[in-house]
Amino acid sequence: MQIIRGDDYQSWVYSNDDDLIVVDPWLTKRQVFPKMNWLLNRESTEEAYLLKNKLIDKVTHIIITAHFSDHLDLDSLKLFNKNIPIFTTHEASKVLIKAGFSSVVVVNINNEYELNSFKLDIHKAGKPYNTTTFAYSLSSSRAKVFHEPHMFNRNLAIDNVDACIITVDMVKVLGLVQVSMGLNQAKIAKSKLNAKYFIATGIAPKRTSGLISYLLSIKESYQGINLMPASCQQVGDSLSL
Repeated sequence: MQIIRGDDYQSWVYSNDDDLIVVDPWLTKRQVFPKMNWLLNRESTEEAYLLKNKLIDKVTHIIITAHFSDHLDLDSLKLFNKNIPIFTTHEASKVLIKAGFSSVVVVNINNEYELNSFKLDIHKAGKPYNTTTFAYSLSSSRAKVFHEPHMFNRNLAIDNVDACIITVDMVKVLGLVQVSMGLNQAKIAKSKLNAKYFIATGIAPKRTSGLISYLLSIKESYQGINLMPASCQQVGDSLSL
């Protein structure tokens, strides 16, 4: 299995045999809140891995972890075939079906799904995302990776993963509700998962602009992850397991 950083924020690409899976793809220059870019937007600093390497038509499956616009970017998804299998949440499925996608699978917590040479296991996300998003582990015959896009659920009974993809830049809404983990929390999650490799996701949240950004308190730790150390730090960087 190969893990590849798909963009400069939080998209991921997995390659194994003839399968190519992309998670929360962002392929446009600017990611915006639908019809209200003044509310939330973010500029990409590098061309996405799939575009740069002309791999859009090679993608076999898509995973969308949430219905939020920074995970479900319709302008990016329009580049894919409408019958590509997409594994996602109930709320996101409604948006995707309305957009014309015909092979949308609503995943359930603790269920397992076969994606050709991959096995996808769905896990409950940490609060406050436990009812709207999911974490997952993706396995091949040789390796397993765990990905939590927001807050790690310490009650998960999963360990001995080869790599974990988790947040390191602490973000709180109105200084009260935490929506992204800090570096110390990430270290605890890595230890609980007994992960060999650590990869940061949701990086550089201060690049996000718009009205919502003024409601966020952010403590970025991404530059300090070399203390762990971290893999896949730049777009296109890969880790082979």
